Amino acid sequence: MIDSAIINFLEEIKIIQFVAFYKAGNNGVRLPSYQGSTFRGVFGHVFKDVACTCPKGKFGEIIHQENCPYAYIFETRSQSDMNNLLGTEEIPRPFIISPENSNQQYFAPNERFSVRITLFGKSINYIHYFLYVLFHIGNKGFGKGKQQAELRQVFLVNENGDFQNQIYSNHKMEQNFTIINSKNIIQPVKDTSAIRAHFITPTRLKFNGHYTDTPEFHIVLRSAVRRITSLLYYHHDQRILDIDFKKLFKNAEEVKLVQSDVEWYDWERYSNRQKERMKLGGIVGKAIYEGDLEPFIPWLQLAEWTHIGKNTTFGLGKIKVVFE
Repeated sequence: MIDSAIINFLEEIKIIQFVAFYKAGNNGVRLPSYQGSTFRGVFGHVFKDVACTCPKGKFGEIIHQENCPYAYIFETRSQSDMNNLLGTEEIPRPFIISPENSNQQYFAPNERFSVRITLFGKSINYIHYFLYVLFHIGNKGFGKGKQQAELRQVFLVNENGDFQNQIYSNHKMEQNFTIINSKNIIQPVKDTSAIRAHFITPTRLKFNGHYTDTPEFHIVLRSAVRRITSLLYYHHDQRILDIDFKKLFKNAEEVKLVQSDVEWYDWERYSNRQKERMKLGGIVGKAIYEGDLEPFIPWLQLAEWTHIGKNTTFGLGKIKVVFE
């Protein structure tokens, strides 16, 4: 039996997802093997240019104001000790930037490529900034050599994953946007004795201070719960779920990993903020679990939208859960 308090809590999450389509410029566009880092990097730079008007200090450092859109989206700060309560080391950013063509690295002139963006909670108020930045990052250019591309169309995505209405075309933006109804994401399932979890993009699961390539069910669930509860607290008016999390995780340990077909995928990105190359590997593949899965269904269904694990803003940790 699923606790109704959990259902009511999870249905409070607000989500908007949209896909932007670009047309490669005259010189084409070449992207690295994992494109999420490239999109995230150029997006952050341009967002700061267009949305941050904060003053600088005596040493040239930016002093972000409380109402700065850039500071909220990209440098979200804690105003409580909720991160200690949840056992997390950092506050989740309220967005995900996911490449759509991650297996293709070169796009010829006029060829299309796309990027998918998901916004959570209060960040939805800044959707016009995101659309404006999407237009400008094409002009700024992608990757080495700043290869230009033209933003052609942007479509909203509904809770079924289908394209809905067009919200950008011919340099025009729509003013009204439909938020995904989380009640349609969280649905009852007839057979809850087995599931297949697909780890679509590198998923960085951390347990007891170490990254693991063995996706035990309780580790997957812990990651999903911490991710979702953090998003609801920091980006949805400090919402807290009053349940026994230790009991929830203890019950999750009873679910068995009966088949694991995953491998570790390693990749690197250069961090302009830290001025160093960073390894951001994770597992990809699938795993099969068996046991009493019913109490965990809402968390897993919502995790398909929120992703799990570390570095989700690059599109890492994308999962798909299939009930057997």
